[in-house]
Amino acid sequence: MYSKHTELFGILGYPLGHTLSPWIHNTLFQLSGYDGVYLVFENERWNEIGLLPLIDLGVRGVSVTIPFKEWAYSQANIVCKASQTMGSSNTLLFREGIEAVNTDGTGAVRSILQANPDLLDPHLEKQILVLGSGGSAKGIIFSIAEFLQNNAKQGKIQRKVKILARNEVATNEILNSLGNPEWLGVTTKEKSMEEAENYDLVIHTTPVGMKGFGGEPILNSDFFTKKHTLFDIVYNPLETDLVKQAKKKKAEIIPGYHMLLYQGIRQFELFTNIKTKQKWIGKVESLLFKQLKNRK
Repeated sequence: MYSKHTELFGILGYPLGHTLSPWIHNTLFQLSGYDGVYLVFENERWNEIGLLPLIDLGVRGVSVTIPFKEWAYSQANIVCKASQTMGSSNTLLFREGIEAVNTDGTGAVRSILQANPDLLDPHLEKQILVLGSGGSAKGIIFSIAEFLQNNAKQGKIQRKVKILARNEVATNEILNSLGNPEWLGVTTKEKSMEEAENYDLVIHTTPVGMKGFGGEPILNSDFFTKKHTLFDIVYNPLETDLVKQAKKKKAEIIPGYHMLLYQGIRQFELFTNIKTKQKWIGKVESLLFKQLKNRK
């Protein structure tokens, strides 16, 4: 039941036929008793239309997805550290002005830590391979950098992070924004194959494999062994071709919908100022899995 007091939220992007964000937020509104509703704002011209129509409608906040994360950041007059560093945001809050926040990275880090904390241990001489250099990659790499720096004794980071991407300009922007630290670098497909045994975690951040998107994965399936963990942030379909190929090689898999879940939970908390209860998280995770399993 909605009323004139019901607060409006939603997701902004294109295409959005696959999105499960309304399931997350509307379920959390219901569980918490918050008087809110979460809608879908699908348009391929948001960068031309602008945010004023949403603000005039009374929308209080939006999630932002492909391909508008960098644009969303540019629209804000208040930005979080992650957004400022990476020039990308997946959340906009319409309060006193427009506030940009990036919860992609925090969602990814929480997903990885729940799967295996060793994968983000800054003292292990292992490597993380990040595939892609778009908005999601930016947010994830920033949060990984923050975690490694905060948990490294005497500030010394043994673990390396390598970026494998086709967009050289975007890759250089990531390196420069983080100050070109020694532990962060760029690699090629050939080099990554040669050094495959040095990696324990692969994070795929491109839309390749997502329902409705074509293209070939950046990384060859021959890369994977049982010593690797693959975190493909694509969540629809439940298993991408890359995930299926990695599973055949006995690699560990972190489900992409875990990042969707945890970044969405952080957005809900920003939207409502309500701390999410663990039992709510379990209920939403179960719902997400069922929805994805039932989709063709």
